[in-house]
Amino acid sequence: MKLEDEIKQSRFTSAQQKALVNIIFTANWANARLREIIKAHNITLQQYNVLRILRGKYPRLANPGEIKAVMLDKNPDLTRLCDRMCTQGFISRTIDEVNRRKMNICITEKGLKVLEQTDPEVHKLEPLMVHLADTEAEQLSDLLDKLRG
Repeated sequence: MKLEDEIKQSRFTSAQQKALVNIIFTANWANARLREIIKAHNITLQQYNVLRILRGKYPRLANPGEIKAVMLDKNPDLTRLCDRMCTQGFISRTIDEVNRRKMNICITEKGLKVLEQTDPEVHKLEPLMVHLADTEAEQLSDLLDKLRG
């Protein structure tokens, strides 16, 4: 469905404004679908992102700076987010033996299990991109990279 129909707005001040609104609308649309999937596992989008990052590093440890650098949403208070995830048993934290000011974070078996359960459901979102050919999807990614400069 066209953006104009979705948001009931027919005029934009420029093509760039329309593109920006479309990016925001589409990102929210995709996030809503992902949120529906992970909600059943009692995790947030930020927690899901941290778990995916830690699984990618597993079995190595990660420090908060490394996690924050690659998070999709850079806004959350990572300390509080990790506190909640430790309480839920999704991650473990230890103090670095060499640098006692540094925290090491690792995904737990429970965290791995949550991702194992959500992976098949998340992969079901990929057909949402069925309207784009591979070359179009690559072009879209390239254009979004270009937009971010």
